[in-house]
Amino acid sequence: MARKTGAQYEESIRALNMKVYMFGERIEKPLDHPILRPSFNSVKATYEFADSKSKDLFVANSPFIDGEVNRFNHIHESTDDLVKKVTMQRFMGQKTV
Repeated sequence: MARKTGAQYEESIRALNMKVYMFGERIEKPLDHPILRPSFNSVKATYEFADSKSKDLFVANSPFIDGEVNRFNHIHESTDDLVKKVTMQRFMGQKTV
């Protein structure tokens, strides 16, 4: 299975039909909620950056599927994996709001 794009990731989350509650109230469309959307946008951006010149930070090879996965979904296998994840998180902190 190929890595998802940002749009495919969003589509897959919307298809989950999640029941989300915040402050005791049900959020009907969590991906469109102004408090939740920025966090979602950050995760979505990891999929979009995976196709950019920063691919090395955002993509890891998984031995479980013998293919590429989003680094957020990767199980760390080495010190290099951990360093790249931290570097990716710092990059995301600079690029997303």
